[in-house]
Amino acid sequence: MKKLILLSTAAAVSLATPAIAREKAWYIEADAGAVAFENSEITGAGTGSTLNTETGYDFGGIVGYDFGMFRLEAEASYRRAHVQDYTVLGTQFTGNMPGGSSALSGMVNGMFDFGPDDGLQAFVGGGVGVGRGKVQAFAPIGANINDSDTRFAYQALAGIRYPLNESVDFGLKYRFFNIDNLSLIDAAGTPVETRLRSHSLLATLAYNFGGAPA
Repeated sequence: MKKLILLSTAAAVSLATPAIAREKAWYIEADAGAVAFENSEITGAGTGSTLNTETGYDFGGIVGYDFGMFRLEAEASYRRAHVQDYTVLGTQFTGNMPGGSSALSGMVNGMFDFGPDDGLQAFVGGGVGVGRGKVQAFAPIGANINDSDTRFAYQALAGIRYPLNESVDFGLKYRFFNIDNLSLIDAAGTPVETRLRSHSLLATLAYNFGGAPA
């Protein structure tokens, strides 16, 4: 009986090891994947234009702390996409044009985890911070823009992750990112406004530094 109890205890400790490596621990994470910006409606001075971009790239890094079911993160990320077409006063310009949309951001995220630490786990969360959005758009009839602005930014996050071993997790993450009320100046010196809103699908790789001693 004593041997059976000892074996059961050893098995329980072995199964709990991934949870110990995650909970009450610092971790770092790298994210990379694809981004799709929503069309940017650019308004100002009685004229309007629309910038449409191709699928681009999104990457970033995170330093976080796992409290258990809740995680707190500091994140830096960058996303960019090349212009696909630019519409000015109802005329659409396409082809091999320069320009596009991009955003650099620093965010603080809160994440809630669901599921076992030693298996497939889902998470949802969000973040707030600062984003520097840039718009580059050029057309033969004018309305050219090459400017950036720094504003409040927010995002929503959801995904799944799975432990590859006691310290490393692989995951997939969806990110909705938004910067409102970007104030820009076009090539003619006219103030214009727009917003940057994007959707990203990212692969993630995290390293957990180990939990508190039992």
